[in-house]
Amino acid sequence: MILNKNNKTIIEIFLISLKNIFEPKVFKWVIWTIILTAICLSILSYGIFILVKSFISVDIPFIGGYIDSFLIYSAIFVMIWGSTILFVPLSTMVFAIFQEKVINAIEIKYYPEALQKLEPKIATFLIAGIKLLGWTILIQLFLFPFAIFFGGAFWWIPLTIIINGFLISKEYFEAIGLRKLDHFKVKKIKNQLLWPSWIYGILSAILFLIPIFNLFVPALLTLLMLHLFNKNFYKGPVPD
Repeated sequence: MILNKNNKTIIEIFLISLKNIFEPKVFKWVIWTIILTAICLSILSYGIFILVKSFISVDIPFIGGYIDSFLIYSAIFVMIWGSTILFVPLSTMVFAIFQEKVINAIEIKYYPEALQKLEPKIATFLIAGIKLLGWTILIQLFLFPFAIFFGGAFWWIPLTIIINGFLISKEYFEAIGLRKLDHFKVKKIKNQLLWPSWIYGILSAILFLIPIFNLFVPALLTLLMLHLFNKNFYKGPVPD
């Protein structure tokens, strides 16, 4: 198989992917992903809050209650911050449950040639989610201290978006490619499609920060990478 040089534009792929989300055969799995992600996120947030709250107990006359209240609000902040930071890997791992349902629906419609290839590997998005969890922890450990001492959010937020965009695009593209190809071939294709995939990653990193919209991002980014991969790898797509 040879890469197709007649690449579709970034905007065209985005519009097709956005449309695909609301197709019945895809949307039902998107809804299931959103429901399970919301449940897991609620459990995670509550767990973080209880864990932090368990360390809070200040018994000082007159002012102890005020300190307790301050620490409780701090625990709520930690809960929100922690669940936000862990949202990307968590939602990715939840999406792994339905990855083949969504991908097969698109490949059957647009890329029937892709279905004639090797049997896909399952749980590639689960592995991607685990790797993103590791990357997320490393990013926070390295960037957060710098953000505190050198300029704060002025540069920390955009830099985090750029870095997260690259890592998210990398893991999602590999999750799509590794379903049927070995790591060497996927890496070669990924290098050739670095800039469009990175742009999609940055867009997704921004959307991941927006409540409600972030629930749809795992499915949207998967569709973006699936179309980007297949439209440059097969002769398709078969038009609607």
